[in-house]
Amino acid sequence: MKKVLFSILVLALIVPSVAFAAGLADDANYKAKCAVCHGANGEGKAALKTLPLKQAAAKSEADLTGIIENGTTTTPKMIGFKGKLTDAQIKTLVAEIKALK
Repeated sequence: MKKVLFSILVLALIVPSVAFAAGLADDANYKAKCAVCHGANGEGKAALKTLPLKQAAAKSEADLTGIIENGTTTTPKMIGFKGKLTDAQIKTLVAEIKALK
């Protein structure tokens, strides 16, 4: 019985992160605009000094929206995607990042 409960707990912890990773992998906007710097599954890239997006999930939706729209000036610098992505596309990306919590 303990093994069954343990297995259920492990699956409960793994499935959401796998589902999110699959969501990013299937998101054409993420692949086209974000994956080159943030990795195929949001894991970040040490060579570019980009942190895992899981760390960004703690930011507010408004902060994430602002970063995606306007970019950043801190190292590593990020370009903004306002005018390159629609508001709906940005909202989807923010939701995917927030789901990493």
